[in-house]
Amino acid sequence: MTLCTAWVRQENDKQELIVATDSCLSGGERWHTGVKLFELPRKDCLICFAGDTERTYPLILNLISSIKFDAHLSSASTDIKEVLEYITNLFTELCNSISNYGTREFKDVLGSFNFLFGGWSWKDSKFYIWRLDYLHDAKGFVPTQDHDNLIFSFIGDNLYEAQELLQKELVDNRKVLAGRLDMEPLNVLIRMIREKEYDSIDGAIQLAKIYPPGSVEFFGVMWPSISGKKTFLGKDVTFDNNPDVKFIDPDTGSILGHGLPETLDAIDENIFGTNAQIVKELYPDGHLKPNATARQKMVLKQILAEVAYSNFVNGLVRPDEEEDV
Repeated sequence: MTLCTAWVRQENDKQELIVATDSCLSGGERWHTGVKLFELPRKDCLICFAGDTERTYPLILNLISSIKFDAHLSSASTDIKEVLEYITNLFTELCNSISNYGTREFKDVLGSFNFLFGGWSWKDSKFYIWRLDYLHDAKGFVPTQDHDNLIFSFIGDNLYEAQELLQKELVDNRKVLAGRLDMEPLNVLIRMIREKEYDSIDGAIQLAKIYPPGSVEFFGVMWPSISGKKTFLGKDVTFDNNPDVKFIDPDTGSILGHGLPETLDAIDENIFGTNAQIVKELYPDGHLKPNATARQKMVLKQILAEVAYSNFVNGLVRPDEEEDV
């Protein structure tokens, strides 16, 4: 099966909601690169799942389609709590519509699975995380919140062990009474993947964040460590699968650098051409401006990539070939 976690991270006076999961799908066979974390057609929420994919995938695909083609649900003016109510009703209706299962009991036919759904409520100006389970006594999905002062949740396998490890993380980091979380739930998830005794928790980390007032960002993860490979949504990053995302060091939880040189000694027009002035403005004293914007950094990366490509192509052309041209 799996282990998924969602929590509200508090850093100084800023909050963000983080959702992370492993990438293992199983059910008679095992996939190590299954997508389990989904962005919905609105920018203030995320959903992930644990359990039977023959149920969870059709439910999530129905949900994505429903929100996409519903002007009210896809509108940012519709609060996350109203979306939650829609999800529970939709999932209940779909599961209760299952038929033609012979003499078997519905409980056995439905299987075992649940979801984590979280997002930003603009009406309450706060994050929420709900666990969604089908309760047979209620004949439908019921949302629950597993936390008090710390806003977090786990679903999947070995939940008792995950809770114990999280408590240890908080004690070791002297945060047990602090009422806030940093990256401790991620540390627990990574530890349980690496420790082979938790056989069903496996694969690279999938991770995304929601920032108030409702903006989702997905991240790649270096796996299994900072010295490993770039991965995104459980798969290795390749030329064919190369998303434009930032990457996280799994052992520190820190976002890796923007990939730009901190210093440039010579900013020559022969090298940078018409872009030389832009580069000079970003390296006024030979050092990258500490307050450079994300847009400026993106433009700078494009300039440096063009220079590198030009140098590469020029290096492939022999002097005698240049004369013939």
